[in-house]
Amino acid sequence: MKKIISLLLALTLVFSLLALTSCKKGDDDDNSNTVATLAGKTPEQLYELSKTKLKEATSYSVNASQVITMQLDGEDMTMNQTVISTVNGDNSYSKVTSDEMGELLNMEVWYVDGMLYSSMTGAKVKAPIDKDTYMEEYMGTDPKEDTLLDIPTSWFADVKFEKEGDKWVLNFLISGEKYNEMFDNLDLGGDIVGDVVYKIYFDADGNIEKMITTFDMTTMGVKAHCDSVAYITIGNVTVNPPADADSYILTTMP
Repeated sequence: MKKIISLLLALTLVFSLLALTSCKKGDDDDNSNTVATLAGKTPEQLYELSKTKLKEATSYSVNASQVITMQLDGEDMTMNQTVISTVNGDNSYSKVTSDEMGELLNMEVWYVDGMLYSSMTGAKVKAPIDKDTYMEEYMGTDPKEDTLLDIPTSWFADVKFEKEGDKWVLNFLISGEKYNEMFDNLDLGGDIVGDVVYKIYFDADGNIEKMITTFDMTTMGVKAHCDSVAYITIGNVTVNPPADADSYILTTMP
């Protein structure tokens, strides 16, 4: 059991490092399924603009869901997980939900008006804490900083916007070696094996909406296949304390 929980925690860390409008033709649309620019921007320009908008946003949410399949001790196992990160000014909310296989990972954390609320494994506590301490001790990093990868200019050489339904998509096929190099400074306890599929979806006006990541990895000697989709919303989000905040036990955080 300990091995399973340790494995799930390692996979969750990987995912943590990684959130409609009507159809309109692309800038140089000629009934083709690909265009070189969207909303007046090349793929690299629009991607970098999206990164900047997310980095500078004071109100945003990233809602990710992932499916992890693996074989452990001769048995096939699947874990479905959702990770929600919402920020509005100094207030924030995070929620991790896993199915019965990873139920010990389930948690909810609110930080509203200087008060931290935590619900985990049936324990509900709250404590006053300043924002800097909360970010440093309990968040570790800002979720939006790791949502979009730092893609080198050279990777955009042959990339165009491709039509998929009423959306425009940037498709990247990244070698596991290059992907591992991106996280070389982090101790993930595992390695990406083979190519990584990385897809970024935009609406017709060039607003980023979601990204999909698919890869295989080996961690703790176990091979796993991972599919993740993250929906990104910039602005128009709110963060409120839990509805039953009065029932949380007041304490002090170490």
